[in-house]
Amino acid sequence: MKLKKLHYATSIVLALCLIHTASAQNWTDTDNNHLFDDPNNWDTAAVPGTNDSCFIGTTIPNSAVCTILDTDVETVGTANGNNVFGPQWGATMNIYGSLSFGFIMVPVQFDPTAQRSVINMYNGSSLSSTWGGNTMLLGDAWFTGQPYVTMNMYGNAQCNVAYFAVGGHLNIFDNATNIVTTGVFVGASNTGFWGQGGPSDATRQMNVAGGTFIMPTGSENNITNWIERGIFVVYGKQYDTNEIIITDDGTNTYVKVPALGGAMQSISLSSARSTMMVGTFQNPVALGNFPNIQGAPLTALDAAQTGPGTIAYQSSDPTVVSVSANGNVTAVKPGSATVSATFGSFTSINSVLITVTPFTNSLIHRYSFSESSGSTTADSVPGNSPAWDGMLNGGATLGGGQVTLDGSSGYVQLPAGIVSGMDAVTIEAWANFGSAASAAAYAALFAFGDQDDAALPLGENYIAFQPFTGAVPPTANALFGAGDPGYADEEDATLPLVAGGVTNYLGNVHVVIVYHPYAGYVSLYTNGVLAAINNNVGNPLAATLAADPLNYLGLSLYASDPFLSASIDEFRIYSGPLTAGQIAADYALGPNQLIGTSMNVTLSASLAGGNLVIKWPTTSALVNLMSTPTLGAGAVWSQANGTLTTDGSGNYQMTIPVNGSAQFFRLQQ
Repeated sequence: MKLKKLHYATSIVLALCLIHTASAQNWTDTDNNHLFDDPNNWDTAAVPGTNDSCFIGTTIPNSAVCTILDTDVETVGTANGNNVFGPQWGATMNIYGSLSFGFIMVPVQFDPTAQRSVINMYNGSSLSSTWGGNTMLLGDAWFTGQPYVTMNMYGNAQCNVAYFAVGGHLNIFDNATNIVTTGVFVGASNTGFWGQGGPSDATRQMNVAGGTFIMPTGSENNITNWIERGIFVVYGKQYDTNEIIITDDGTNTYVKVPALGGAMQSISLSSARSTMMVGTFQNPVALGNFPNIQGAPLTALDAAQTGPGTIAYQSSDPTVVSVSANGNVTAVKPGSATVSATFGSFTSINSVLITVTPFTNSLIHRYSFSESSGSTTADSVPGNSPAWDGMLNGGATLGGGQVTLDGSSGYVQLPAGIVSGMDAVTIEAWANFGSAASAAAYAALFAFGDQDDAALPLGENYIAFQPFTGAVPPTANALFGAGDPGYADEEDATLPLVAGGVTNYLGNVHVVIVYHPYAGYVSLYTNGVLAAINNNVGNPLAATLAADPLNYLGLSLYASDPFLSASIDEFRIYSGPLTAGQIAADYALGPNQLIGTSMNVTLSASLAGGNLVIKWPTTSALVNLMSTPTLGAGAVWSQANGTLTTDGSGNYQMTIPVNGSAQFFRLQQ
């Protein structure tokens, strides 16, 4: 699956915030290098001083603020190339006066965990383009994956541009007006302004919470599409068209919303999931209820609409369900607890009951390719064959306990629905991808999901693994793609294959990929060790994959991608996430043995050359060796520092350096 993602050099894209001096210095970008500190780029041939300017570079502190006063009329050129690259990297631009730019304005932020880049437009302010009424790229453009920006419009603020590309959040409050004379661009599905991907529907939001959004005539169908995608919201409410008011006079389409009808009357709480597995999290939403509008998310409203207050969340039992200050609910241990919220003088009229279930995983499909010939390979999990057997196609052959894929036509098709309905899934395989000579860029070890209806189909809503990509430098990618095409909203774990100038093809390898969005991650293990992880994963797995009708080994869901040349010794699918200890144990055991089931296990220990060697039988279901320097209430157990192997006599073993301090050991899953 070709990851059509572009990157840019930060050295040539330094951000610019406008100044507010008695005699304004105007941005000209004469040298066309977009550098703030180049005097040739200012009409005064001098870089503005630090006391009256806001220079935003790659190391900007989150507190950086740039202000355009109500007496300012700031102009950044009048032609193509006179652009505003900012605010960026968590900075804030406050506009009280007037700002005009030549061609584009590009606020961006790449880090979803950091402070967002923000544009605040206050009463009496205006923002426009002087060169053909051009483009606001709100967290979009060539800045792939940098959409964590917000633009707030208050009072009677007015923004007037030809194009408005939405990658981040736009909030229109009060009597503000956002005028777009040519087109609002949010991508056909999940693509960026230039069509190469980047921002996704998960990062986009156009929130009309008062004020007016004006677009070219005939935009109603687009608005309906955006509502269906959850990116056009009314008072923060997704997938709801009841309150929206659309009129079209033949020149413009006007979008307004009814007034709230008075002060907020109560708050309530909404939760996406009432059952959570230990270690997962979610963020319930506090809702405001008004005379005319019910269930408006408080975070989507202006303080003037809600009145003073800060959302605070409470748990009836923090040992079962913990709640952070920002409302992040984490499942701690099995049991039940209720979560409620307060806002100012309001307490939520309901509380949400959360039931926490134990951490679990189970092997649900296993293909050992033990057949000597034929076109069918059995699922050896008891009760699964023949319903879940795989079918060989093209140049795929069985023999020697492996399936061999020829790289030109061979693949294995697994039944539809093989990973549907799961909130977390682990894929495990022992495979030999050969050498550099046989590596085909973007070939897939597995691809589970769907295709669109294009003449040359593209993958959509999938999980997959590419052992080698055509990226520069090359990578191995554990893919999690949502939407159509999936590459436009991928939440991947990416492993660089270049170290010390050498490309390290995976070759003969044990690969494990854990897809666990409710715990926030996709992880990739090679040979029992964590190789790459993405900790910013939010697309729900079951909803993304749906019925996963197309499931392949050795064949991509993208029709233009090559077949895989490889041999697969064993392929397993687990419902739920494997732990790091279980993955290390599987690697130590090899492809033909499963982790044991015994819970009655005894550790043995011996000294060897200044090291402690700890052993226990491979029949054990407990495979994760934990250690602590103390026992009792102050004990803090952590994973023991050593490599898990087997001794050839039916035992796991781990060798641990002796450091002269007491250590206590135990096993867990």
